[in-house]
Amino acid sequence: WYAVSGTVTIDQPITVSGDVSLILTDGCTLTAAKGIVVTDGNSLTIYAQSKNGGTLNATGMTDDSGNASAGIGGSTSSVDSGSITIHGGIINATGGVANNNFGNPNYGGAGIGGSTTSSGNGGNSGTIEIYGGTITANSGEGSSTGAGIGGGGGGNGKNGGDGSGITIYGGNVTAASHGTQSGGAGIGGGEGDIGDGGAGNNIQINGGMVHATGGYLGAGIGGGGGTGRKSGDGTVTISGGTVTAVGGSCAAGIGGGGGYQYSNQWASDSTTGGTGSVTITGGIVDASSPTDVDWEGYEGAPIGNGGNASGTATVNKTTGIVFENGAGTVCGNVTFDGSYPVPADYTLNIPANASLSGSGTLTGGGTFTADLSEDMVSVPTDLYYNGQDRSNDIKTRLSDGLTQGIAICGQTFTVSGWTVA
Repeated sequence: WYAVSGTVTIDQPITVSGDVSLILTDGCTLTAAKGIVVTDGNSLTIYAQSKNGGTLNATGMTDDSGNASAGIGGSTSSVDSGSITIHGGIINATGGVANNNFGNPNYGGAGIGGSTTSSGNGGNSGTIEIYGGTITANSGEGSSTGAGIGGGGGGNGKNGGDGSGITIYGGNVTAASHGTQSGGAGIGGGEGDIGDGGAGNNIQINGGMVHATGGYLGAGIGGGGGTGRKSGDGTVTISGGTVTAVGGSCAAGIGGGGGYQYSNQWASDSTTGGTGSVTITGGIVDASSPTDVDWEGYEGAPIGNGGNASGTATVNKTTGIVFENGAGTVCGNVTFDGSYPVPADYTLNIPANASLSGSGTLTGGGTFTADLSEDMVSVPTDLYYNGQDRSNDIKTRLSDGLTQGIAICGQTFTVSGWTVA
């Protein structure tokens, strides 16, 4: 066990051997200027208060061979990560950046997970569990990078590392990959540089606030990009929390990494997209994939496959509020007791076989619709049909009801920001 108090800066890699527990006391700041090395077979558990806890800043390093370590995880020489568990605190983890001969960023390690190598396959993540805290994990910047949380990137002609066994139970988690030519997932697999992208396997989100952004061809949550070969598959289960996932070019928001193909008189190239297997049984999910992509016609799905995928996506949305490129659907019978600001241009529909109940508040948004059956609708006794057009009267009555609270299926909702079409 190790405890940190005050302000501490260590300018050499901090290497974890065996099973190590680190306590960040209230108000402390630990700066690991060359990262915390947790390689395969070792484990690090970080404890701190979820609020007002200590701070850890960890930035990966590079070596003369152009390898980039993770902020927390794999090293420049041992790429696979060990087990990492976080129980609170403010954790800022950034992968190392290896420049090319021209001084430009080339390879970037994962924020938390595997490292990125210039000549071999990217490092696999070990088990990563997050129970609380404020975690910001960014890959190092470069043309080829690892995931924000997950696998490291592969070197020239090599495969990306897998991001597997990643579970988030709570906390506020922001993860992004910054690969510009081949990127990893925000959470999941690392990039393959003219190689296969790493898979994002067994990723589970059970709670918390999660925001994940993929690099070029990388899923927001799921598979990493694989330029010229095959991007990684993504297997993701979401049972709770508030999840925002943004895919890179041609990639899924949640699911497979991106793919494309093109041919002209000078050259041809193709990448097979990754396959998505996604199950949603709770929470609020906002998944998006770019519609303005480099290779038109190879857009990834918000949830499911990346562009140019050869496999069949498996997507099960049994319970939850799910937005896909701004189009929202209430899936199953949802009890919502929190609050959520819906972006202004989004829509939300409640199908006839679904229900939304509880004391929660949805604010903002563009259009709210419900598919109602006859037994779900009651008409005010003083609203009658006399052969004239009553549409304006009905709209006025309904609009007034939005501000006073409206009853659907016996549940009263207070709605702001919505209009009656």
